[in-house]
Amino acid sequence: MKSYINKLVDYREATFDKNVVINCPQKHIEAQMKHLTRAFKKNLSVETVENGDVTVLSLESEIDKFNKPTVFVTVGGGLFNAEFEEKMIGHSVGETFEITVDGKAVKVTVKQASRTVFPEPTDEMAAKYAAEHDEFSGITTVEEYRNRIVKDYIEEQRNSCYYKAMDDILAFVLENSDWEFDEEEIEELTNEEKSFITQQLKEEGMDKTYGDLTEEEISQHLGAPSREELEKMLRNGSEQRIAVALWLATMQKIDSKTASVDDIKGDWKFLEDFVKENLTVTEE
Repeated sequence: MKSYINKLVDYREATFDKNVVINCPQKHIEAQMKHLTRAFKKNLSVETVENGDVTVLSLESEIDKFNKPTVFVTVGGGLFNAEFEEKMIGHSVGETFEITVDGKAVKVTVKQASRTVFPEPTDEMAAKYAAEHDEFSGITTVEEYRNRIVKDYIEEQRNSCYYKAMDDILAFVLENSDWEFDEEEIEELTNEEKSFITQQLKEEGMDKTYGDLTEEEISQHLGAPSREELEKMLRNGSEQRIAVALWLATMQKIDSKTASVDDIKGDWKFLEDFVKENLTVTEE
């Protein structure tokens, strides 16, 4: 590599949240429990509207959206209007009342309301679900299923904490070290990325290269506001690839002068070990 490091900061000086408390939310448990009972759920007509109910309404208002003889609204879903839906709670089927939306009155009549009811899960349900899903193989009771849900959630969050800490340390090193980038090396990596974009365009059925893209196509297909901004993003990406490779080469005692960016493999064990030694995760 032609690029090199003028000064590499000690990654161990990076700050990150070293004490994390994880608990599995009851809502997550309840949502996962419904997998056991989904096949046994029932839709029941109800008299009083609660969160989650599906209602059939008649609406009268100066607002077009709220001026319909029949409209289906799932209360609490937020798809129709979150504020309106919240004000629906507690009203009864057959009742007519007014709700103010954007300063204007909406006359509401509740024609129908239904609720999806899930039964209490049983051991038989848990065993049946486990038999159909390999990841729960061996589970025979609701308690075992619940414990697995909590265990999997905690493990997922624990790993997420490790990855976030590693990302924070990486950002610290990249921002605070002094890199000397070679322009030819940056251009070579950037051109590789442009070739990759061209290949992606072909796979999407576009008979265009990176250089043929219009500003509108760049925004539509690549999510960048302009070619200038995209060029900056590609350059920054190339610089980051080089910096990471130089850092890894240093940690692995590889001579970066005789190695290319692709020669230096992403062995992050040193960073993983450091994070695990310094990050305390408490389960609640």
